[in-house]
Amino acid sequence: MHLMRVPTWCKFVSKLEEIFAKLEHTLSEKDSVRDSIQETARSIIRLSKTVLGLIHRGLLEEAKLEADKFSSLLVNLEKLRSLHEEFYFSNLIADAYQEYCEARVLLTYLSESRIPNWEELRSPPISYLLGLLDMVGELRRLTLDCIRRGDIDAAERFLKTMDDIYYESMKIDSPYALSVGLRRKLDIARKIIETTRGDLIFEIRRSKLEQALRNLEDVIRRHEAS
Repeated sequence: MHLMRVPTWCKFVSKLEEIFAKLEHTLSEKDSVRDSIQETARSIIRLSKTVLGLIHRGLLEEAKLEADKFSSLLVNLEKLRSLHEEFYFSNLIADAYQEYCEARVLLTYLSESRIPNWEELRSPPISYLLGLLDMVGELRRLTLDCIRRGDIDAAERFLKTMDDIYYESMKIDSPYALSVGLRRKLDIARKIIETTRGDLIFEIRRSKLEQALRNLEDVIRRHEAS
């Protein structure tokens, strides 16, 4: 019969202290990386909001200059997220990429009349997709601005882009994408599009009625003058 060997107390304590010292150092290092990730991600989110704000004020050139600052922030974020695998898919990082994609895609769409893909933006595909759906809300704001200016043609073009983004996104049948919020984003986008379509239809009908009344007034004046 073999008896289990019990380590001597001194060796046991020494080894345990060594393990916990290394553990404390590793966790401290992870905390430092996490803090840096949070700071960088929040900087990206703030910059995204700044770019969107400039876009809605009609300051596209200023928005482009601000958007140039994304590059260094993204390089830093990519380095940080690669240091520890548990940070690679953190919610804060995903949110930062999502906000970045929303701002960057909208800026490219308005200034170059095209939609860049996630590879061009160096973004994870799911963050790109969710950011693209968030852009529907920004396009609604632009559509309403066009309606207020009486530019119905531009409003219709923005609405069509909203429709295209929504219907193409509906084709995505990925369980992972659905699990991280795609279905909710689709529901929100659909409601925004339906509301915007209603606003545009109302304005078109109002504009036509207003024009018809003007035409009627002209006919009446000409009839009275004769």
